[in-house]
Amino acid sequence: MTRRAIWQLVEWTARLLLLGAVIFWWGGYVATHLFSLAFPELLPPWDPTLGRLDADNEGTIANSVSAAGLACVTGLALAAAGVSFRRSDGWIAVGGWAALALTTAALTFEELAEFKERGPISLFDQAGRVGLPWPVLVSPLVAIFVLAMWLFVRKGLGTRAVRAPLTLGIACWVFALVQEAIGRWMPTGGAVTLGYVLEETAEFSGTLLIGLGAVGVLRDGRPPPFPLFGGRWRRSLVGSLAALAILGSLALAFLFRAPLIEALAPYTRSGAFEVPLGRQEALVQEFRMPATPVQSLGLLLFNCERAGDGGAVTVRVTPTDTPDRTLAEGSIEVPVGDCPRWKTVELLPPLTAAEGQRLAAQVAVDVEPGANLGVGLTKGDRYEDGRLWVNGELAWPDQNLEFVAYSAPEATLGKLAAIWRLLTTDPRWWLLAADLVIGLTAITLIPIVLVESVRSGPPGRGRGPLGRGPIST
Repeated sequence: MTRRAIWQLVEWTARLLLLGAVIFWWGGYVATHLFSLAFPELLPPWDPTLGRLDADNEGTIANSVSAAGLACVTGLALAAAGVSFRRSDGWIAVGGWAALALTTAALTFEELAEFKERGPISLFDQAGRVGLPWPVLVSPLVAIFVLAMWLFVRKGLGTRAVRAPLTLGIACWVFALVQEAIGRWMPTGGAVTLGYVLEETAEFSGTLLIGLGAVGVLRDGRPPPFPLFGGRWRRSLVGSLAALAILGSLALAFLFRAPLIEALAPYTRSGAFEVPLGRQEALVQEFRMPATPVQSLGLLLFNCERAGDGGAVTVRVTPTDTPDRTLAEGSIEVPVGDCPRWKTVELLPPLTAAEGQRLAAQVAVDVEPGANLGVGLTKGDRYEDGRLWVNGELAWPDQNLEFVAYSAPEATLGKLAAIWRLLTTDPRWWLLAADLVIGLTAITLIPIVLVESVRSGPPGRGRGPLGRGPIST
C-alpha cells in the first residue's frame, strides 16, 4: 500500500470515527434523555436503556465513549506537540500541546476510575468538609489552566483553523465545570437530568473540538479556515436561537413543572442528612397547601445496597384533621445503587385543596426484610410550615423532610402565576435560565460544527486527515 493510500485510509477512518461519535452522543445520549424528559410515559427516567446511556456513571456505554474520546485526544495532542517541536514553533506551542496531553490523560483516568469520588484523596470528601462543590475547590487550578491556555492560544498558535476549535473546546470544558458547580441550584426532577446532559455534553464537545484543533496542527502550515467563523455558522446560530426561543417557550408552557414548595438544604448541603427506614416504616411531613394544585413530589432517596430487589416508596397525602381521608397518593420504585438520587413521585389524582390548608404527606418504605432505604431530611428549619414525624415520633422542631412540590406540566393560569413568582422573587432562576440558553445553544451548534469538519470533500492528492492540507512529514 502506497503512502498516499495509507493517509487516505487514515483520513476516512478519522472522519468515520468523528461522525460516529457525533451520531452516538447526540442521537443516542442527548436525544434519548431529552425524549424521556418530554415524554416520561413513553420512556420512563428509570428505564434500563437510559441507565446504560448515563455518562455520569462509571462503566456505562456513554462513559466508555467519553473516556475513549479523551484517550484519542491525548494521542493527538502528543502528536501535535511532536510536530510543533519538529517545526520549531516555539516552546509555548510545544508546552501547550504537552499540557493538553497531560490534562486529557488525567481526565481519561478520572473518567474510568471516578477518581474524584473514590480516589485516595476524594475531591467530593474534601469539598464536603469545607462545604463547597468540588469545582469551586479546584477553581484555582482551573484558573491557572485557563490562563496557560490563553497564553498558548494567543502566542503559540498561528492559524485560526487551530485557534477556533481549541478556544471553543476549552470554553466547553469550563462551562461543564460551571454546570457542575451550579448543579445543586437546579430544581429536582427533570431539571437535574437536563443539567447532567448539558454538563456531560459540554465536556464531550470540548474533547472533540480540542481534538480537531490538534488535527489542524498535523496539516501543513496553512490549513483552510475553520467553518466556525463562516457565514453558514452565523446563520446556524441565528436559526438555533430562534428555534430555542420557540421550543423553549412551548416547553415552559406545556412541559415545565413549576416548584411550588422548595424545602431543600442550602447550596453547601450543610444540615442535610438521611434517616434509614425499614420495611413498613414511614415518616410524615406536615405542610400547607400552595395556591396551585400539586402534581408530584420530589424526594431525595438513598438505596445504597449493591444487590437485591431494590425497594419502593409510597406517598399518601391526607388532611391533618382527617388522616383517614386520602386526597392523593403515588409510588415509585427505587433500584439498588441509587445512592442518593432525586426521585419524582407522581400524585393521583393531582392534589387540590384550599390554599393554606394543613396537610400531611406520609412517606412509607417497602423493602426486603433486614434492608433499609434512606430518605433525605434537613435541619435548620428549612420549612417552617409543618412538623415532621418519624415512625410515629415527633422529630426535633428544626428538622423537616427535604422535598419539592411541583405543579402539573399543563399550561394553566395557576402554573403561569407560579412561574412569574419564581422569576420575581428568586434571582437564581435568571441565572439558571441563562445557563440553559447557553447550554442548549451549544449542544445544538457544536454537532453542526463537527459534522461540517467531516464534510470537506473526498480525499485527494496531498490531503491530510480531516482537512485539505497535506499531512506534515
